[in-house]
Amino acid sequence: METPHFAPAVEAFVAALEGRIDQDITSFPDLFQHDAVIDVPFDGAGDASPIVGRPAIEAMAASLVGFLWFDEVIFDVVRATDNPAVMVCEYEAILRRADRDGRLRRRYISVITLRDGRISHLREYGGPFMPTR
Repeated sequence: METPHFAPAVEAFVAALEGRIDQDITSFPDLFQHDAVIDVPFDGAGDASPIVGRPAIEAMAASLVGFLWFDEVIFDVVRATDNPAVMVCEYEAILRRADRDGRLRRRYISVITLRDGRISHLREYGGPFMPTR
């Protein structure tokens, strides 16, 4: 599945996790293991259910075509933990949403667990969508 609306995010994840993640990844769903889980506990009303499995991740990415576009993603920090498979990352996205005017900025903190060169679990905490400076 191609995900050009996620391309800057994919490139940023591959670069930030270099040496830990497969370097031939070209789409958002391809970042993830087939049984991966994405948790975004504070998005929306704060009661979002986890997205489980690559087919569900593909469906989520497809649902955002024409609604969400990443223009740039910048990783500020990638911190190792005492578990070599787990990293804590801080990053910022410049993006556009169909329901908002102009470009927006959103900061994130994520706990990422890798297995065999792909993300097996992503727990993402996003701040508010703010106008770019």
